[in-house]
Amino acid sequence: MLTIRALFCNFVCLLFSGLALAQTTPQSPGLTFLYSLNCTLGSALSVGAGPNGNRVVIPITGGSFKGPRLSGKVLPIGADWGLLDSQNIFSADTRYQLQTDDNAHIFISTSGPAQGDGRIHLRIKFETGSTKYYWLNNVIAVGILTSGNGYVAIDAWQLTSPPKA
Repeated sequence: MLTIRALFCNFVCLLFSGLALAQTTPQSPGLTFLYSLNCTLGSALSVGAGPNGNRVVIPITGGSFKGPRLSGKVLPIGADWGLLDSQNIFSADTRYQLQTDDNAHIFISTSGPAQGDGRIHLRIKFETGSTKYYWLNNVIAVGILTSGNGYVAIDAWQLTSPPKA
């Protein structure tokens, strides 16, 4: 026979499990536009197979970027050290340098896989010592890369928290 305590515990467990099921999905974070970037590329160099796939190095030769809070040029320093995996999916792995219109330097690294539509979804990380752009060091950013003949275009957004309830 169940004791009153056991019945009460069963009732409380059922009550709380029902509440857990009734909870709503959390509110999604937002995205704030950072910039659009157009970058020129040099000739790709296939360096061959390694433990993670075929490495392809693509030099970054210049370009420009423009957004509401920062704009400037892409310096001809850096490359994409991407990988082509066993399923023939390319994953970007870039490091390159931006110079803003007011001469601040921002180091960028990106990574991310190609999608079925030919675009690449990027995780973007910024690094700068500039006081004006220091906020970028703490940004979680994503980008969508579209490639062309000798160039890539990247639209970048900052992840923003949803409003507090």
